[in-house]
Amino acid sequence: GASMEGAGGGDGRRQRDENSVRVTNLSEDVTEGDLQELFRPFGPISRVFLAVDRTTGENRGFAFINYHHKDDAERAIRTLNGYGYDNLILHVEWAAPRAERS
Repeated sequence: GASMEGAGGGDGRRQRDENSVRVTNLSEDVTEGDLQELFRPFGPISRVFLAVDRTTGENRGFAFINYHHKDDAERAIRTLNGYGYDNLILHVEWAAPRAERS
């Protein structure tokens, strides 16, 4: 089909953005495949976005992972935040500010 999935545009109409996790402090040789491997054990992932510098082609040290289920995302954050990976300590947190503050 002519789906716009992954077309890079976007009007913010991502119904599952609240399940989005941000990872920072990545080493420059981390790939999207590495991130899939690291985050997939917690549950199905709808997308992985690794920020890459267009000029150098190196990643910029951060990425976003979107989970289908919020509790998978939560488990990934709990487990991987502070996790030593590739000689660096990962920082993993919710990408979007939580909307439903109780």
